[in-house]
Amino acid sequence: MNARVYWVTDNLFNDWVQLPDCKPEHIAFARLIKHVMVGDLNATIDSNPPFPGKERHFLRAQIARIFHATLIAPKGFYEIDEETQQMKYSEEFALPGTEELKSLEVWGNVNALILQAGRTTHAAPAYMAEEEKEEYLAKLAEEDKTEERFRGANEHVPMPGMETAWLSKVTGDAQ
Repeated sequence: MNARVYWVTDNLFNDWVQLPDCKPEHIAFARLIKHVMVGDLNATIDSNPPFPGKERHFLRAQIARIFHATLIAPKGFYEIDEETQQMKYSEEFALPGTEELKSLEVWGNVNALILQAGRTTHAAPAYMAEEEKEEYLAKLAEEDKTEERFRGANEHVPMPGMETAWLSKVTGDAQ
């Protein structure tokens, strides 16, 4: 979630301000509330449940949620390196043609989706014993299931009242 740094300003003639790193509790609470931002990064957020931060934290949490849910690429473009467990470009990837790229099955998420706990992976508290950690993580995995990292855009659950989560449309020159 914190692989990128975001800068904001309310006026191009003013200084730019770096947003803080995102914390899991900010994302978890940002999911639960609706808030219209006032443009003051130090403004408190009056909400129920109470948000554990300022407007800068809320903005950063919303950017993380949007970024993780919407960054897509053709399937096979990225892969996970078995040694480092880091994402890398696939050496064998061949870009599909325009007709194939029209299909939602060809597109997949790049980032891991954010879980209800506000993280991309489950984590046990450090104070737990190893046996308790395994049991705790298994319980979390059952309650808050993770999705395949590169799952197809056609597999996303649509918003209530919508038929699909994504639409595919070609505009301009199709060459």
